Amino acid sequence: MTPMRPSFNLLDEPWIRVTRLDGASDEVSLLAVFREAADISGIHGEIASQDVAILRLLLAICHRAMGGPENMDTWEEYWNDPGRLGRDAVAYLESYRDRFDLRDPERPFFQVAGIHAASGKTSGLESLIADVPNGDPFFTTRIAQGLESVNWAEAARWLVHVHAFDPSGIRTGAVGDPRVKGGKGYPIGPGWTGQIGVVTVSGESLERTLLLNTVVCEKVDGLDVDPAADLPPWEREPDTPAGSLALEPTGPVSCYTWQTRRVLLHGGVRVTSLFLGNGDKATPQNRYLVEPMTAWRYSEPQTRKLKAIVYMPRKLPTDRAFWRGLSTLVAQLSPRVTIKRAGDVPRYRSPGVVSFYQELMLQGIVPLTGLIPLHAVGIEYGAQEAVVTELVDDALSLPAGLLDPGSRRLVGVVHDAMEETEGVASALRNLAANLDRARGGSPDTASAARGRAGAAFYQVIDESFPTWLASLDGADPAVARDQWRTLLRSEAWRQQEALASAASDTAFAGRGEGRGRMDIGRALVYFRAALNKAVPPPEPQDAPVEDGERTSV
Repeated sequence: MTPMRPSFNLLDEPWIRVTRLDGASDEVSLLAVFREAADISGIHGEIASQDVAILRLLLAICHRAMGGPENMDTWEEYWNDPGRLGRDAVAYLESYRDRFDLRDPERPFFQVAGIHAASGKTSGLESLIADVPNGDPFFTTRIAQGLESVNWAEAARWLVHVHAFDPSGIRTGAVGDPRVKGGKGYPIGPGWTGQIGVVTVSGESLERTLLLNTVVCEKVDGLDVDPAADLPPWEREPDTPAGSLALEPTGPVSCYTWQTRRVLLHGGVRVTSLFLGNGDKATPQNRYLVEPMTAWRYSEPQTRKLKAIVYMPRKLPTDRAFWRGLSTLVAQLSPRVTIKRAGDVPRYRSPGVVSFYQELMLQGIVPLTGLIPLHAVGIEYGAQEAVVTELVDDALSLPAGLLDPGSRRLVGVVHDAMEETEGVASALRNLAANLDRARGGSPDTASAARGRAGAAFYQVIDESFPTWLASLDGADPAVARDQWRTLLRSEAWRQQEALASAASDTAFAGRGEGRGRMDIGRALVYFRAALNKAVPPPEPQDAPVEDGERTSV
């Protein structure tokens, strides 16, 4: 009897970690995740970047199963027919069943059969698993478990992740890759998803989340995609050891499944090692034409270099909360820049998934009111993008009214609130620097004081602003504006008192002469003037009138 060939087919084997609507955790196969999508809240694996990498894989399948979708009518049919997405995705996956086997000897999923180094060298699992980066561990979920082996289900999750987020750096050179020199593959940059700040729209179930993020490309300004030509790896001939430096993504499907690395998992009952080499290089310039899940920023240096208007993906900063990037999410909040011979252009381009939701609103498919749950995930890399230093995982409830072109008043209130908030932050930073100067500090200590004051302020505001923003749904914009101004001034005064009370005795005496003199009194006068400029104080109210009295005119 011929022994059975080892197999781990992602269509049948449970490997995707999910949370059900009732809060229960589960692990499901690819077929099951689509069949049961209406009963699943979301994907919740080891870390947020893994979750979003797998979500993007599922979205690539959705695009193909839905035939693009080529138009809004097709998309709406799926929206109005619960369960259809699951049925069509299962039928689509079954037609490519043999391409989803991790252990297929000829066409293993997301891998290259037989790839190897001339030396026969393989890499340990720390190269695959992002929560144990080389060097000092940044994530800690593995510290007590060891890395001798992992099961094939977990290896599958990290395999999807490594193509999406693997750091840059020197990789093992593959036999058959002409770019290899001295047995080494020299850096080509991080995985494509690691170069962007991923923004997704969350629905009440995984089925709704998948549909809301499966955009109709022709309805998103800027996207230039031929759905028929936008193919995933399993619909192409298998990759060879040689990656490409010139390959161009063709649309969302190719972006979501971009083969940044060349990989082959090794093991028997469990995975024990892998080959990890360079694959296809991803370049970021003007990929808004094909990538709908990130915001974009105008780049003056790249525009000068390429002599054409260039937008670069906006990565998620690690030093500020997601809400502070509202101007990159809402087109009406974006400032404009003037470019020679090109006129005014927006500084930012909104993520395609947000623009698509706006289109759904305008067509009456989703409400013009309510809150839009947005989720942001990104990775920050360290020196030469060769190590992971921080994971960004944030959420924001966006009032739908901000995407309504008719809600100019609401947009204006939010715009002013953001500017006023930064004005208060600036006033507090300057106060801290002046107090440091008054005690005889140096430019370095003043700079440090500015940083601490700004951080202390935003630690409070980062909790308050999203709550206030969510309250705008159905609110009177003028009332909401006044509420925020009241909160801002109150917090500014509280933090001013904290800074002044912490000042040293020497700050009371002050330093300097004439106009250059600084002491606590002057620092507070300057602060109050700056605060009143940043946030206009409330209009004085007439005093209450007693019976028999009149207000003076």
